[in-house]
Amino acid sequence: MIRGLSAGASARRKLLLLRLSLWAESAATTARRLSRNKAAVLGGIVVLIIALAAVFADDIAPYEPDDMNLADRFSPPGGKYLLGADHLGRDVLSRLIHGARVSILVGIITVTISIIIGGTLGVLAGYYGGTFDAVLSRLTEVLLAFPYLIFAIGAMAMLGPGFWNLVWALCFKAWVEFFRLARAGVLSEKTKEYVEAARVLGRSDFEIMCFEILPNVVNPLVVVGTLRMGTMMVMEASLSFLGIGIPPRIPTWGSMIQDGYRFILNAWWLSAFPGIALVALVLSVNLLGEGLREVLDPDLQSF
Repeated sequence: MIRGLSAGASARRKLLLLRLSLWAESAATTARRLSRNKAAVLGGIVVLIIALAAVFADDIAPYEPDDMNLADRFSPPGGKYLLGADHLGRDVLSRLIHGARVSILVGIITVTISIIIGGTLGVLAGYYGGTFDAVLSRLTEVLLAFPYLIFAIGAMAMLGPGFWNLVWALCFKAWVEFFRLARAGVLSEKTKEYVEAARVLGRSDFEIMCFEILPNVVNPLVVVGTLRMGTMMVMEASLSFLGIGIPPRIPTWGSMIQDGYRFILNAWWLSAFPGIALVALVLSVNLLGEGLREVLDPDLQSF
């Protein structure tokens, strides 16, 4: 019996190693195909540059984001301040670099949490069905009836300003799309022959969901998740612009635009540069997401 248990554990390890090697090979193939898409590569490079600037903001920013020098109020771009100074004499470039941290973190964390929650619930609902599936499906329909920005404003009004409050306010509805994607994929896959074969071999429901079905439905989640990062960044900037997102003491692109629009006629750079940065980042994320969609969707592959 001990030999049998040892042989079974060895077989599971070999199967796990085989799956890992197949996933690594698939990732390498995806990277090669993605590298042929010039727009996606350009988007990825821009995202990487902004992400590196955000990570090393303390080292590359010429000034502290909150350093004020009232004698330099509204200094135009060039000279002492490359992108000018705001109404309190703070360096716009330094605040821009530090503000990238918030946008990137909100996009990554919100989408990651939403994929985990929505994907898990979608796989369970699609696989088991029944009352659990019906209740969650009706809940998602109710949430979809609310416009996203209005829903987020209401959630922030209850939770109050703050980074994690903003993340949870966005996640309250963001998980719905991933739930529907995962559920639809599982409903399509669970009746196929390879799933029936796994059941005949005595595989547990957990093993079937995680190792048989999930690898075949994860691609749409990754693609939509990448595209929705840009949406989350815009939502964060919108809420910060309205003054109900990130607290004013933390530099964000949305709050910078809000601070500068009052002086748009005399100091256009206060709102223009954070607006351009936000557009560049969101556009780059969308280009990367579209490239992933073309690579991971067999119907769209042209190579």
